[in-house]
Amino acid sequence: MYVLDPIYKVFDAIMKFKKEEIDDLLKKIGVTIKHEDSDKDGKALLKVVMRSWLPAGEALLQMIAIHLPSPVVA
Repeated sequence: MYVLDPIYKVFDAIMKFKKEEIDDLLKKIGVTIKHEDSDKDGKALLKVVMRSWLPAGEALLQMIAIHLPSPVVA
């Protein structure tokens, strides 16, 4: 699953507390996090990284706009 590989790598590095690998992966995917957020570990850091890398709100809004019929048609 080519598409999910970067997500798995980021998840694995964060949950196994591999600081050097996390820094390298974040540079590769182009994610910058605040200094106070970089001190977090585990799920808290994963949440920060995923929210800045793959924001679900924008994708959800696009899918709603594309796939739902307009109010006039509905």
